[in-house]
Amino acid sequence: MGMRTNNTMKAAVSAALFASLMSSAFAPPAFSQEPAPMRPAKWSDEKTDCSAFKKEPPWTIGVSNYSLGNSFRVQMFEELKFAAAKDSRIKEVVITNSDGSVPKQLSDIEDLLTRGVDGLLVTPLSSEAVAPSVEEAVDDGVPTVIFNNEIATDKFTSIVWADEYRFGWLGGNWLKEKLGGKGNVVVLEGMAGTSTSDLRTRGALEALGDGVTILARQPADWAYDKGKAAMQDFISAYPEIDGVYSQGGAMSQAAIDALTTAGKPLVPVTGEGYNGFLKTWAANKDKGFASIGPDEPTWQSVEALNQLVACLAGETIEKWHEIPISLITEENLGDFVKPSCPDDVWANTKMDYETIKTLYKCTD
Repeated sequence: MGMRTNNTMKAAVSAALFASLMSSAFAPPAFSQEPAPMRPAKWSDEKTDCSAFKKEPPWTIGVSNYSLGNSFRVQMFEELKFAAAKDSRIKEVVITNSDGSVPKQLSDIEDLLTRGVDGLLVTPLSSEAVAPSVEEAVDDGVPTVIFNNEIATDKFTSIVWADEYRFGWLGGNWLKEKLGGKGNVVVLEGMAGTSTSDLRTRGALEALGDGVTILARQPADWAYDKGKAAMQDFISAYPEIDGVYSQGGAMSQAAIDALTTAGKPLVPVTGEGYNGFLKTWAANKDKGFASIGPDEPTWQSVEALNQLVACLAGETIEKWHEIPISLITEENLGDFVKPSCPDDVWANTKMDYETIKTLYKCTD
């Protein structure tokens, strides 16, 4: 009995410490040179009165996702399922996956509406192509919350939005300062055509400035295998690479591995809160490797769910709900790297550590 009590107490302390670290060390950074927020053109402080959308629970929530092609997106939807399971008002969450196909996503949304979901969450693959489907959902009386990408319409219930330009700017500015304002840089981008990737790249390039030469850019879908292939091509094509701007943690890990395999110096590589990258960063820190990790939370899906649930309850909600871009640095790296967990864990989570351990089979 005593051992069981001790384990329970240890778990509670571990969870509390984990939550405390997440909240304190992920406070948004501030830089004197920082640009104004690169908010969408239609950004406003407008509120949505959801009295017309009010429904008695239990609710069925439909989710249109465009991809599970990288571990960030996988954890983002695990966060969503974790949060939904704790809300007794939610009867069912129906998640579709279009596997990177716009026509499939449009069909998925139509199917969810035909099924009669009470509310809809959408991560749009194409901001323009998906907009008419979102408008149709709202016209049909289904509250619709957008997250993890922009949408080319203002006819939605709410959007959960992160400043992707700032994400790119933070990494690009750090890399510029690390290189003394000049040098040869290669760029690993995310999924071509998504506003997330486009804005991150734009922020990084504008922060790097004219003194830095961009040797090449390559979309690699935020994935390790594609990132490594792209980095290997860069190494073959360019004998002098002084730095790597990568907008995704798995690609950053891949870049380091490719440099190591090729016998090249570990030049500065920007990263993110992906555990595989954080472990690689920690392992090479004593060798002089330096990095920074602008970080977007996987719990943005939970924020989107919270907005939708509040709307179904008839509350007034923010039409534009911003979530912070945080920062992992050389000073706080140890707070977030999880040596006993697999690579595919992301640091900026609202799941407690016991859930992370169970879900990802961490060995501690």
